[in-house]
Amino acid sequence: MSEHAPAAAAPRPFLDPKARHHAFDIPGWLRVARERHEGGTFGIVRELVRLALGPGRIKPYEYFFLCLYEGDRLTPQERRTFMGDRARVVLHKQAIESAWLAATYDKLLFLSAMKGQELPVPAVLAVYGGRRLAYSARLADGPALAAWLRAGATFPFFSKPVESTGSAGTASIEGYDASSDELVSADGRRVAVEQFVAEVARYRERGYIVQERIATHPELRPVCGPGVSACRMLVRVENGVPALHRATWKIPAGANLADNFWRDGNMLGAIDPATGQITRVVRGMAIDTTEVENHPDTGQPLKGRVLPEWEALKAVALEAASTFPALWLQGWDIAISERGPVIFEVEGDGGGAQMTQHAQGRGLLEPEFVAFLERWKKAAAARRARIGG
Repeated sequence: MSEHAPAAAAPRPFLDPKARHHAFDIPGWLRVARERHEGGTFGIVRELVRLALGPGRIKPYEYFFLCLYEGDRLTPQERRTFMGDRARVVLHKQAIESAWLAATYDKLLFLSAMKGQELPVPAVLAVYGGRRLAYSARLADGPALAAWLRAGATFPFFSKPVESTGSAGTASIEGYDASSDELVSADGRRVAVEQFVAEVARYRERGYIVQERIATHPELRPVCGPGVSACRMLVRVENGVPALHRATWKIPAGANLADNFWRDGNMLGAIDPATGQITRVVRGMAIDTTEVENHPDTGQPLKGRVLPEWEALKAVALEAASTFPALWLQGWDIAISERGPVIFEVEGDGGGAQMTQHAQGRGLLEPEFVAFLERWKKAAAARRARIGG
């Protein structure tokens, strides 16, 4: 027997350190897409250049992600109404007061603002790191977190970094098995307490939050399973008055515990803001995009369904949006829970436009919205002139 035993393999990571993005295969997408574009391969290439230089600043990846090559569904003019991330960057420079974004990026600041107005948010059970929140356990270091998980935690819980996007670093924990000193995830996986603590340590400086786990609305459980789903409420705020512009239902499927679209199998539903009815549901992206009528796991209808408590959800979104009057475009994620609407988070710049546009199959840059953006840019320039910025 060798005196140098092989090193034990490192345990498989339990937490997703970052959101996984769908693989890019632009050449493969082009081979399929050219059959659906009125101009074939060269028509797509010409259009990629025009849209990259157009008002939406569309990247090639976004062109295919959003299925803009579908000549049977979109006219060339309709394709120009789609907004890409480069246009979002321009909007940041021209209109957004970045100081206001701090309270939307930082989940502890955000939760404090919501709780101060008695708006519905998940209860925070504990905060790991050097920070704290009233009425929550303060866990300063790894040993404190480990001790709390073994003896003081309330299960089930959902945990996440103070600063993260796309559900990176999150966990949904069902309970603790003292016989093996393991946490049991809602998806059946197990992780040693010490491994969980070690992985969470990367978030210590800015903090890591443990919250109550929100249960889905009883009307939605038989439709899309036990995982709670949220609606992305795209809210415009002008002269301090919020208005719902568009809304998207993020629909979980399969073994996914989070509703983020980057998780394989999850879907997006376009919502009629006036009624809460689902008008279109898509699964997949680029050439793999399909429109679906029913949930693939349960067979329950999705398209045509009216979401429960829609008027209450709208009211919460509009009330919460008034918190940030300088942010004229806000993307609120609000869950439809067993106790009604519960606010998860907000994107203070509206968030990436791809999700909303992909769900609805139409671009954001319609005349009314473009006029709104122009008024925002002018108001921002006037403010900068007044304060000498």
